[in-house]
Amino acid sequence: MTRITLVLLTMLLALTVAEAQNQRAAMAKSEAAEKALIAQERAFHEAVTKADKASFLSLVLIPEAVWTTSGGFVPMNVLADALEQFKVSKWDIINPRVTWLGNDAAVVRYAWTGTGTFHDRPLASTSLASTVWTNRNGKWLAVHHQQTELSKE
Repeated sequence: MTRITLVLLTMLLALTVAEAQNQRAAMAKSEAAEKALIAQERAFHEAVTKADKASFLSLVLIPEAVWTTSGGFVPMNVLADALEQFKVSKWDIINPRVTWLGNDAAVVRYAWTGTGTFHDRPLASTSLASTVWTNRNGKWLAVHHQQTELSKE
């Protein structure tokens, strides 16, 4: 083997090792970001459950954020004034998953289970839910949230 071939093989090996390390670092960062987003989702629901308007507003992109209901799109800054209408006795997020839309946007999707009411009407005990999150200046904020009741067929 010539010296040039040996140098080229060494450089190729070094580049391959460096790329593998970069991929592992990116994966670890992604896992940490996904955990942070799921924690944000839980904080979002906790703010609703506790009717904590300040916490709720700190988690959403105002004025753009909307919550989709069967009646239409509700701006989250308007919904914040009605949080006390939620009466949730228990809730959980089941099997949350993150789908990346880019470096600064992701969808958190999961099954929501719980018991309670909104405006004295029962909440679906199980629904499929998703929230679109955007990273603004290092903070993840909810842009759009929806929950769809699972069919009981």
